[in-house]
Amino acid sequence: RRIKFDSVDVHPIEKALIVFYRIEAILLSTDGEPMAGEKREAQKMIKVQSLNATTDINGLAKEVIHQCKLIPSSRLNEVQQLLSYLQQRPDNKPANMSDKMRPMTSSQLMRNDDMVDIINHQMDEQASMGKLDSYIELLYEELEGKIRGTSLILQLAKQNENLQDLSLNESLIGALYRVLREDGRKHYALAVNIAFTFFYFASYSSFHPMLTRFKVGSLLMEIVRGEFVRFEQWESELNLGHFEQGKVNCIQCFNHGLHRKFQTALLQQTLLIRTCFYVLLHLSEDPGVEDKMRKKGIVSLLIRTLQRKHIHSSLNYLVLTFLQKLSIFGENKDEMAQLGVIEKAAILVDSPHRLVQDSAARVLYNLSFDPALRLRIGRLGLLPSLIRMMLTDSQGGNIAWALVYQISLDDRGRILISRSECFSFVLEYLLRCKEIPLPSIPLALAVNLAHVPKLATELSQSKYFVLFLDLAIANQDAVLIKLLRNAAGHALSSQSSNPVVMEKIVDAILKCSGDYFNVEALGLLANLGEFSLSTGWETIISDKRFLNWIDKHLQPGTSPFDVQLSAVLVLRSIAAATEASLHLIDSGLISTLLNLLRTQQEDDEFVLQILHVFYRLLRHDEIRFIIVNKVNIPASFLDLMTDQNLEVRKVCERGLMLIAESDTKWEERIKNERFCWHNAQWLEAIAKTNLLSSPGNNLISTSTQSYPNIIRLFSSGTEDEHSIAGSVLDLCVRHADLLDRASNSASSFGSPESRIGSPVESIDAWDAQI
Repeated sequence: RRIKFDSVDVHPIEKALIVFYRIEAILLSTDGEPMAGEKREAQKMIKVQSLNATTDINGLAKEVIHQCKLIPSSRLNEVQQLLSYLQQRPDNKPANMSDKMRPMTSSQLMRNDDMVDIINHQMDEQASMGKLDSYIELLYEELEGKIRGTSLILQLAKQNENLQDLSLNESLIGALYRVLREDGRKHYALAVNIAFTFFYFASYSSFHPMLTRFKVGSLLMEIVRGEFVRFEQWESELNLGHFEQGKVNCIQCFNHGLHRKFQTALLQQTLLIRTCFYVLLHLSEDPGVEDKMRKKGIVSLLIRTLQRKHIHSSLNYLVLTFLQKLSIFGENKDEMAQLGVIEKAAILVDSPHRLVQDSAARVLYNLSFDPALRLRIGRLGLLPSLIRMMLTDSQGGNIAWALVYQISLDDRGRILISRSECFSFVLEYLLRCKEIPLPSIPLALAVNLAHVPKLATELSQSKYFVLFLDLAIANQDAVLIKLLRNAAGHALSSQSSNPVVMEKIVDAILKCSGDYFNVEALGLLANLGEFSLSTGWETIISDKRFLNWIDKHLQPGTSPFDVQLSAVLVLRSIAAATEASLHLIDSGLISTLLNLLRTQQEDDEFVLQILHVFYRLLRHDEIRFIIVNKVNIPASFLDLMTDQNLEVRKVCERGLMLIAESDTKWEERIKNERFCWHNAQWLEAIAKTNLLSSPGNNLISTSTQSYPNIIRLFSSGTEDEHSIAGSVLDLCVRHADLLDRASNSASSFGSPESRIGSPVESIDAWDAQI
């Protein structure tokens, strides 16, 4: 005799747990050979009447497992969750309710024997495979004989060892199909018996082809549709005023027990619909069969079932599980959205039944991968319910975290979340969490929410910033550093950019060898540096180790791309401080940046950030002279002032204006370069045709409207005319390479090989400056 644990669940009414298990008894001969055997399912109820709001759930769960040897110790967490649910569930046990009429627990979703007994009273006759032919003959008699025959066949189908022989009897399967199609609507006992028989077959994939061949799935879908029509008829009859209470809807009848007959019929109908859906769910394992169901409208049937507010929680759970499976396909997802499944599933997130909550959240999670539906889910006000689910460590809590994370992927979704207390809850959860590393989904959610300026400012000015920084450095948690980096980068103000905090980050960078951690730590340091005072940077880089570390990692081929770019961002922040920028000049990092600029010419982001470093250095009067006269930075600005990238051109323009203001020689050269660029086509025509020797050339006369300032030079009629023309010709020769590049830019615009773009401003504006 062997006992095998199956599952454990809460009692639907009592403060108790129900343990489901299987008993296998085998009778052995004197030789030890098995002679006979029996398998049956059993259950045991464990009452916890002393459970109240102050009960220690963890201790009680351990005591339950210790007292009940049927529950394995590995199920401790599951027992804790069930006891927690019982602790929070209100006591609403109805009076004078018989055991057979009580709702089933979630673990009884597959165990429908009790509900079958409601419809089909327990028979004293024991079915036998040897009498199968006589049972088939009963299917051709009157209604009572058919009910008796299907009941006996159902007894045989419950025994797994009989299923193979029953499936080979095609006359049996054909007769069951015929009776269900023709007489299924006459009596619920008959329909439920046959549906349950098919259910036991559908529980094994090897019998699916047989059920598909007899088109059992199509028949069951038609039965479900017929039950919906029957329900509408019942509802219309109730609304006609057949009862003394006037217009009483079916939900009130079900809840208050005003009419036992209607209540029983409703329960029978629920059992039939649920059994049909179970068979369909099993058959849908075959993608081809599932696609046929979709074409026949399985999605609409499932969603119509969710509209029945009075249905049993187990049917809700089954329907949501089916929808979850279907929602991974685009066609089903679109149909579900049109039929309003999002709003219906959102209501069930507040269900008192834990499994229904989890299944509803999973359906919404699958649909949330569509950006439009994700925003629609975020607007339903589910955050309070999802936060309550987050409080648990169960699987349902995990799906709630994942769903909120999905909503946070979009800017509008993050704004919706920012209006609740979700961010504070997430930060508190991460701070109290004992896991190392921190859970990935809550941490990723916090990283996304830190993009909202309001929340980023809140984090930057709170106690959490320094606490998280210490935790991240201690565990070298790059994702946690990324959270702080986002907060510092999007905050409107910060109280965390003090030298002490920044020195901690610098020390962590010098000690850590992980590239991912260094990338995020350098980014965090750069963002904090934007709020830091000049004295803060000067204190940090007075120790040459950090600048030497940056110089080493900026050498070509020494570090990954992300590390080098983050290091350049740090130099950009340092360059904004006057005193600290002097250390950059002394350290030789300018030459390293120029070399890096040449090797990374094809990367727009690298070029832009290096130019930002140079531009910020040029803004300091104290070091602008050094930049212009001793370092070849102006030439880099001139070379990139015609870049295809608009942002690069803007930085170069601002930098060239500062250079021109500080040095007259560079001012003249910059004007010449601008002139040649903005008049490249005109000068190219002059260089090719050599028309400067003819002052009355038609080309000049036809260009008087487009280039008035240039024509003024050639039409003055003075003795310096030829010398001026010669100087322009010299410009054409000196900038032959620029003209070639300008002529090629029309065909190569937008390609990574060419960095020449269109001019920033109009030609007339530049003519005015010249």
